[in-house]
Amino acid sequence: MSNLNAEKDLTFEQKVVLDAIYRIDNLRAKRKMSKIKFEKLLFLLGKMHRSELEEINNTFEPYAMGPYSEYIEDDILGPMKDLGLIRDYKEITPQGREIAEQILQHDEALKKIDESLKILINTLLPLKDNDIFYLVYNLYPDYAERSQVRDMAKSEIFETFRIDLKKMNEKSGNIFEITSDKGNKLKVKIENGIIEINEKEEDQ
Repeated sequence: MSNLNAEKDLTFEQKVVLDAIYRIDNLRAKRKMSKIKFEKLLFLLGKMHRSELEEINNTFEPYAMGPYSEYIEDDILGPMKDLGLIRDYKEITPQGREIAEQILQHDEALKKIDESLKILINTLLPLKDNDIFYLVYNLYPDYAERSQVRDMAKSEIFETFRIDLKKMNEKSGNIFEITSDKGNKLKVKIENGIIEINEKEEDQ
């Protein structure tokens, strides 16, 4: 696979997912990244970057365990395994690492998404799967319609949309925006170990 040309042979969506796995594989605590967290990480990333990641965003459907995309499994993860770039959703190969680092150096669009990825990974990694369900179902309730875990999606650490992450060593002041499926702008702010999600006030 040494003749792989990352710029030509990988789609932008594959580059994004490769970058996500690259970031996860660099973490000491990557064992905490469950498959559910990984799926919801890409789901929320798609909501943050709807125009750039339209294909990822539009392929998520309500499933038993929340929003799920067969497209990511069949058209992104599968081919990248076949190319020898990843072993699974949280382990990258040496070749995959080399290509991920190469792409990050030259792809400005990916660099922008990479910043969101780092924030989301640090946000989701300490949470339990039930906390993830709680967050996703509160932000996007339509994705709970086929859920088998909706009644389990409760969280002891949530206060409405406040998540206590005092154990995180996250820098203060990280702010990003996502958009609900009904078009509501939501502002997510990480400050002093607390994540707040509020409706964004429209500019006057």
